[in-house]
Amino acid sequence: MDDIFDPKNEVKTSFIKWGKVGDYIKGTLSDIREINSTLPGKEGQRVKIYEFLAQGGEFHRLDEATKQPIDPSVVINEGEYWIVGGRVGIDNQLRNVKIGTIVGLRFADSKPSKQKGFNPTKIIKVFLGGIDPNWMGQRAGDVTSVGESDTEL
Repeated sequence: MDDIFDPKNEVKTSFIKWGKVGDYIKGTLSDIREINSTLPGKEGQRVKIYEFLAQGGEFHRLDEATKQPIDPSVVINEGEYWIVGGRVGIDNQLRNVKIGTIVGLRFADSKPSKQKGFNPTKIIKVFLGGIDPNWMGQRAGDVTSVGESDTEL
């Protein structure tokens, strides 16, 4: 029997980090939840997270020290489950979208922060397709396959 604590058995988080303009995910919206934020200054605030059954995509992790994108990009494979953290623009655009809808999200642009010392504002555009004809109501909690990322909210 395999050792449960073998590094190959470690479950990786599946949060997408928008590291570079052009990063994207396309997939079926499979769940919307609210969690307590762990971001400094926002601890305990309720934030939405969106779960997608991916059809494809890619994104770049960020170097924690420099906040610069790291190459190569992380490839999002079809059939993996990925999480996108909510933010005002995404929340507003997905407010009335039904679970089971095919959605695309793309990091379209970045604008300097209005407050000195804050990170630039990332503009994430949302694109809507129709209801996924292959979607059967499944969520990541129903399966064991998830994507890989080392980020959190």
